[in-house]
Amino acid sequence: MEEEDLQKAVAAMFGLPRSLDGMSVESLVDYRTALMQEIARVEAAMEHRNGVRAGAEALFKS
Repeated sequence: MEEEDLQKAVAAMFGLPRSLDGMSVESLVDYRTALMQEIARVEAAMEHRNGVRAGAEALFKS
C-alpha cells in the first residue's frame, strides 16, 4: 500500500476529508472553528501522554 493510500485510509477512518460542497460560508467558519478546537484538544492529549511517558522513562531509568 502506498503512503497516499494509507493516508486516505486513515483519514477515512475519521470521516475526513469532509465534503465542503454546499456548505455556506457561516457553516465553513463553524466547521473550521470546530476543527481548530479539536486540534487543540488532540495536542493537549499528546502533551499529557508525552509527559506521562517521560515520567515513566525517568522512573525506570533510575
